Amino acid sequence: MKQEFDPKAFEKKWQDYWQENGTYSTNFESSKPKKYILDMFPYPSGAGLHVGHPRGYIGTDVYSRFQRMKGFEVLHPMGFDAFGLPAEEYALKMKTTPQLSVSQNIQRYKQQLEIMGVDYDWSNMVSTTDEQFYKWTQWIFLECYKKGLAYESNEPINWCPSCKTGLANEDLNSDGTCERCGTLVEKKPLRQWVLKITDYADKLLTGLDTLPLWPDFVKESQRNWIGKSEGSEFVFKLVDANGNGLEESLTVFTTRADTLFGVTYVVVAPEHALVTNSAIVNKHEVLGYQESAFKKNEIERSNQTLEKTGVKVDGVFAVHPATGEHIPVYVADYVIGSYGTGAVMGVPAHDERDFAFAKKYNIPVKKVVFIENGDRRENEEFRNGGCGVIFDPATQKYAVAKWNDDGRVLLFAGGVDDGEDVHDGVLREVKEESGLYDIKHFEWVDTAYAHYFNKAKNVNRVARAECYLAILNSADAQEVHREPHENFELVWMSAQEILNHWIEKNDSGLHHYIHFFKQAVARAIELGHDAVSSSKVFAANAFCDDGIVELESGVNGITSEEARIKITEQFGKKVVNYKIRDWTFSRQRYWGEPIPLVFDANHKAYPLHMSELPVTLPNVEFYEPTGTGESPLANISEWMNVEGYVAEDGSVKTIKEGESAPTGVAVQKFTRESNTMPGWAGSSWYYIRYIDMNNDNEFISKEREQKWLPVDMYVGGVEHATRHLIYARFWHKVLFDLGFVHTEEPFTVLKNQGLIMASDGRKMSKRWANVVNPDDVIAMFGADAFRMFELFIAPFDQTTPWQDDGVVGTRRFLERVHKLMIADHKEGEESAEVLKALHKSIKKLTDGIENFAFNTCVSDLMITLKVLEKQEDGVTVEAKKIFAQLLAPMAPHATEEWWRMLGEETSIHNSAWPQYDEKYLVDDEMTIAVQINGKVRATVVIAADADEAAVRELVYAQEAVQKYTTGVEIKKEMYIPGKIYTIVI
Repeated sequence: MKQEFDPKAFEKKWQDYWQENGTYSTNFESSKPKKYILDMFPYPSGAGLHVGHPRGYIGTDVYSRFQRMKGFEVLHPMGFDAFGLPAEEYALKMKTTPQLSVSQNIQRYKQQLEIMGVDYDWSNMVSTTDEQFYKWTQWIFLECYKKGLAYESNEPINWCPSCKTGLANEDLNSDGTCERCGTLVEKKPLRQWVLKITDYADKLLTGLDTLPLWPDFVKESQRNWIGKSEGSEFVFKLVDANGNGLEESLTVFTTRADTLFGVTYVVVAPEHALVTNSAIVNKHEVLGYQESAFKKNEIERSNQTLEKTGVKVDGVFAVHPATGEHIPVYVADYVIGSYGTGAVMGVPAHDERDFAFAKKYNIPVKKVVFIENGDRRENEEFRNGGCGVIFDPATQKYAVAKWNDDGRVLLFAGGVDDGEDVHDGVLREVKEESGLYDIKHFEWVDTAYAHYFNKAKNVNRVARAECYLAILNSADAQEVHREPHENFELVWMSAQEILNHWIEKNDSGLHHYIHFFKQAVARAIELGHDAVSSSKVFAANAFCDDGIVELESGVNGITSEEARIKITEQFGKKVVNYKIRDWTFSRQRYWGEPIPLVFDANHKAYPLHMSELPVTLPNVEFYEPTGTGESPLANISEWMNVEGYVAEDGSVKTIKEGESAPTGVAVQKFTRESNTMPGWAGSSWYYIRYIDMNNDNEFISKEREQKWLPVDMYVGGVEHATRHLIYARFWHKVLFDLGFVHTEEPFTVLKNQGLIMASDGRKMSKRWANVVNPDDVIAMFGADAFRMFELFIAPFDQTTPWQDDGVVGTRRFLERVHKLMIADHKEGEESAEVLKALHKSIKKLTDGIENFAFNTCVSDLMITLKVLEKQEDGVTVEAKKIFAQLLAPMAPHATEEWWRMLGEETSIHNSAWPQYDEKYLVDDEMTIAVQINGKVRATVVIAADADEAAVRELVYAQEAVQKYTTGVEIKKEMYIPGKIYTIVI
């Protein structure tokens, strides 16, 4: 072997050897336990891979090599997700066909991966664009269709004017732009095929609880996307201006049934069918508003910070299901047609969005849920009462009661006598306690329920307190005669001073006072009396929390939770709703799997017979998108129009040239579906096809499916948390329900690799001219050095910048290993130091690779190498072999070379992973710290089994310890075995 380390001399040699000898080929019939390891397969763009892409691929490569050496039959395949918009747009840009450009890009990616030395079994490679692959993608779609999970829709969908195609919600960025091109997405009515993923919403949600080895944030992202909410449904009947009932009614979903009695209007989305009802008087205005709303995207319409817009539907009213009251109906774009029922009940007192809308359109605000303050107590006495927020417009100050004993500032308040009207009783109490009788305006503001202990009466109380705003005509106060316990005096303060005082007190008993006061000041500002208080601090708002609900005004209420149950049972029904929307499965583009359906003259849809699959794309010269909502395929009449007949199972068989229909069977003309499937179709099930690539009769045999599913380890980017992973789980659960797979979940363990950014901290992109090509790095340093740096650069799941000179370090490490391997072997037994280092390394790498802690594995090998290098008489050949085996998953080429040099004749990657011996993991010696008066003054090397007396003797033999302890009284000593010896002087 050459003295210098020269990767170019052996890396290609071993890559060819592995391929020719099938080193990484999977024996599907093997009796070994299986280990299915999978990467999220790449989308082959024309740019090829940059150094950030292979991080996950190298990680699974190390893991799969490790599992193979541990005795598992490993399946570690690779394929390409090659249908969809990017491939089509790239082909258009290059003035070629997608078929040709995709083939070229796949070869480019495959070549790049091969020079990295990854252990893919290329005989099992898939491409979603292969006809024999997408034959089964089409078959799965037909199974969904037959199960009732695919339906045709004409509702407005997300339309990207740049990509000229419809998009699912999952294909949008958070700002409502197209995930692919960044263009603002519009709503456009379009004929499309949709998959009912909502039917599986609950299964997708509960299934997450069976995946303990998935990252928590991925599962939480999916829970949020599915968005399960339990609530109530109420039906609002509709009447015209004369009170005559309409055929239509509005069904609304709410999680706040306790606010039903606070409904003062109903809102429907611009997409709602009611918009076209003939009873609408101002139809021209309503339709005009609908047209303007359709120009906005859902994100924009849902933005809480934007001003709400809408239009009243004249001539149509909703009948309140509890009160029978006729309430107005509005069309507003803040309601989304695809969410829930497309109709919501407007409760302005208890929803900020509804509150803003009601204020803008002068709709009444009716409060029915009131704040509850304090904890409930036993044997509470119910009490009616209230308080007043007294304002003097002349001084712009508020009157409060300041208690002399502790300086507390409170509102003037009191209880109501039996039989006394609350309004009159509170007004009386406010006048009597404050001495301010010249009140020109006294208005109810809010109500609260407070739980407290009344010291004067020695009783637990729950007080129903009404707050009133009192506007003074004159601030002249009369003499008052208060009871002995009413030890307070009248003071005047600004609104901000009062609020600051209560906030500084931080007293939970003041919460309802703060709430009352803010509402009252806001009302004073609104009425034009208070001109100096900040409208931002005291802005009127809705009370959106749970509280106490009054089903009858003035009567002791019940909790929101109790009210939700009671109101739902009486006026509605309990339902479960989900945020997830059905999956828009149509694309108005050429480059995608044809949807295997045909239509008769009446546009009745039929599935194609299994013998018709695959339905292949026609070879065309022009495939630019039309932008009209139709696929370019719609213009290819010879492909679109077919003759055939309906078979006994209801599917359609086409009649090919030279064929004829069976005797007595009617031949019909059919039109193919022109839309194609989205790019997500093939990627939702590709992991199954790897297991049985050459099966033409079924998408997977029962035997292989039973043995090889589920995937044991799945690795890919976090960007797929709510799209690919939800879609794949959905299709897998459908296949499970149909009996085609035996597991409910497809992937047991999920790992996400972190991004490798450019050295400038930005994502690598041609736009920034900061892309680093792995081919260039490998050409300079070798594949093994490149691989090891990708593993060493940072923890696997963390984002990190690329370091241009970082590969130098791993290349030098391999050069040092090479020097060790070619050095003379030690004869005889290995030293105890080397054995300890190797066996510790075996344990650390066994645990580290299992947990994808690759950076610590590389670090440990570097430490172990130092131990081996410092042996003056070298190390044995067996020690070298063990070190080579530990390094093999990370540096497969060099270790294969060294393995043969060390006398082995078969691949190192088929050798058995080394086993560690526990006896070598125990240290003979250890270093402990000596602490004197809290500071470490020395360290001592002791025998691992030394007792306390022996340790004490060694400690006091140290000069540094003697310096502080000689001639000094030792007050205390303590030894924590194996860690620290403490002395207090």
